Amino acid sequence: MRVLSGLLLVTAALGAVGAAVLVVVLHVGFAPVLSPSMSPSFEAGDLLVTRSVPTADVAVGDVVVLPRPDAPGERYAHRVISRDASGGEVVVRTKGDANPAEDPQALRIVSDTVPVAVGDLPAVGRAALLGQHAWVRVALIVLIGLAVLVAAKRALLRPAR
Repeated sequence: MRVLSGLLLVTAALGAVGAAVLVVVLHVGFAPVLSPSMSPSFEAGDLLVTRSVPTADVAVGDVVVLPRPDAPGERYAHRVISRDASGGEVVVRTKGDANPAEDPQALRIVSDTVPVAVGDLPAVGRAALLGQHAWVRVALIVLIGLAVLVAAKRALLRPAR
C-alpha cells in the first residue's frame, strides 16, 4: 500500500511539474467550458487547452477566451466570426457555435495576446463547474484545513526515534 501511495504521489508531482512547464514555457493555458453554447465543438464540462497568440494573429474561425463584458472577472469561449483592425486596434465579434445569433457586443481587444483554443480535454473541466457553487468551495477549504490539522497532529505527536 505504501508503494502504491508513493507512486501516486510521484505521478501527481510529475503531472504538476509538467503542467507548470507547459504554462510557463509554452504559454499554454486552460479554461473550462461553462455552458453548452459551443456545442457540438465543445461541451459544458470540457477543459479547453489554450495558447496565447499575438492579438494581431487572431483570425476569423478561432475560438478565443475573452472577458465577459457583462460579468467582470469571468471569461467565455466563443468563435470569432468577424475581425476589424482598421482603426489600429483589433475589434472582434463572436458567436457560440450552438447559438442562433452572434453575441450582442463587439469586443475591442486591448491586450497584446489572446488565449486561442488549440484543443480540449473532454469532461475534465467538470471540477471547475462544481467550483461555481459556494458550498463546494467551502467544503474544499474545510477538507484541506482538516488534512493540514491531521498532518500537523501526526508530526507533533510522533514518538521520537
